[in-house]
Amino acid sequence: MHAWEGQNFTDVDLLTQRRDPRRFQVGCATSSGGRIILQWFRNMPEISQWLRRMEPQRWGLRGPALIAIKAELEPVLTRVDVHGLEEASRIAHNAVTDGHYQLLWWGDFATFAAGGDHWSDTFLTREGLTAVDASDNEQARELAASLRDRVDEAGLAQPRNSDLGSSS
Repeated sequence: MHAWEGQNFTDVDLLTQRRDPRRFQVGCATSSGGRIILQWFRNMPEISQWLRRMEPQRWGLRGPALIAIKAELEPVLTRVDVHGLEEASRIAHNAVTDGHYQLLWWGDFATFAAGGDHWSDTFLTREGLTAVDASDNEQARELAASLRDRVDEAGLAQPRNSDLGSSS
């Protein structure tokens, strides 16, 4: 069972954003055209379950609309469970969620930290962050802290929604 399962979305919406990507190394970014939500997960089953059950709620889907989008996402995210984070699945996900939100990126922390793909490189540059070697613990810790600060500076996060530990 994932830490967020059985919880109200409003109680756990920041949990995945404030996680330490050195421990939770599977990530994704979503947006509805405004702020980019960057989140981190333990493994493939967790990210696919979050995208099925929780992420649509972030973007205001409730009741019958939530039930409908979950059903539409099921075959796409089942493919993720089997084949991993493929670009074709991300595009298929976005075809379902179009008009509500988009899955901008998904991948692993090492690639993200290094700016190893176009999206990650662009995100790091726009956020004023420097690409790092994720295997360098000090560099990776600093990047993780900067990502957590990004959430905190937006005025969204409460201290209870973090597993990065103290910043001191």
